[in-house]
Amino acid sequence: MHFMNCSNPVWFALKQPGFRQRMQYAILALLAWFPALVMAAPYELGQGYRLPFLGLTAGGYLSVQANALEGENSRASLQDLSLLMHADPSQDWHFFSEIELSSPVTVSRDGLSSRDIDLDFERLYIDHNLSPRASLRVGKFLTPVGRWNQIHADPLVWSVSRPLTTSAAFARNASGAQLFGSLPLSQSVVDYQLFVDDSSQLDPSEGHEQTFLDLNVQPNPVNAFQRGAGARLRYRTFDDSFQAGLSVARFELKDLTGYKNMVGADMVYDHNDAELSGEMVYRKDDGAGGRSEWGGYVQAVLPLIDDFYGVLTQERYKSDLFLNPVNSTSLGITYRPTPPFSIKLERRNSSGEQRLAPDGWLFSVAMMF
Repeated sequence: MHFMNCSNPVWFALKQPGFRQRMQYAILALLAWFPALVMAAPYELGQGYRLPFLGLTAGGYLSVQANALEGENSRASLQDLSLLMHADPSQDWHFFSEIELSSPVTVSRDGLSSRDIDLDFERLYIDHNLSPRASLRVGKFLTPVGRWNQIHADPLVWSVSRPLTTSAAFARNASGAQLFGSLPLSQSVVDYQLFVDDSSQLDPSEGHEQTFLDLNVQPNPVNAFQRGAGARLRYRTFDDSFQAGLSVARFELKDLTGYKNMVGADMVYDHNDAELSGEMVYRKDDGAGGRSEWGGYVQAVLPLIDDFYGVLTQERYKSDLFLNPVNSTSLGITYRPTPPFSIKLERRNSSGEQRLAPDGWLFSVAMMF
């Protein structure tokens, strides 16, 4: 969350020369110090660590990635370093924040660099339980569209690359309010999320990330809302072995003109450590002659031996910013001895608008702490 009131002393400090860089170094030091703290106390990997003050629990995740893609310099980077903090000051009030430091260190044939470093509050919100079936969230949160966007942390997903379907058609974060809850059925549950966003007023400096993540392509507009609203319904069985969701939204984006109307669907099915999942999205500009954007992917995960899994992802995506769609196929192997930790190797091949999914190899090591 960013501060926009010029009379606010926090906003004044943020505007001072060098403040942002000093803050980046401070957060980096804090994140580097945290693993040493948790190793010195009773701790379970991925469960966070209860701090001895303010009732806070701290955790986080880190991801080291490397790639060798056609048309781009091979590189390795500390891709994400995130500090998660939450607290429950009472039964009905909850606090959550995620401070993310992206690409603090990148190594390529040009040497060591930190020019892509970015510090941001990925999430910062307060929840209040209104009833057993409804809660209100206020602040900055992950946009409730689809499934992947809300579980996107590298240790929690199966592939190194993120499908365009899950990130390109809408802003990945929203600032405003969200009403959410669950309604039990006889043998299942329906979860609902309703949100309104006014990032133009609440978070006007949002816009550090671009639509096509980590790609050197043009055009590549800022991935941020101006304002908007939407809803998501998710049906799931009590054991969560099957889930199916439907998302709708209407919004304005910071770098694109006019309102967009969007609908999306997602599903996941788990059985005996195998998983089949997918999402699809369709977005159209207002007006009879408005441009459209659409795409979908399917991902299959099969257990191989011990803690190794084979991962196959197939996607087709058509951006309204490019003439042709891209078709990509990724085949990978993931080693996941425990859910908070994974090592992934992936080979991707594509056709069509290959700039949006360059051929090549991708690798990552990710851990939640």
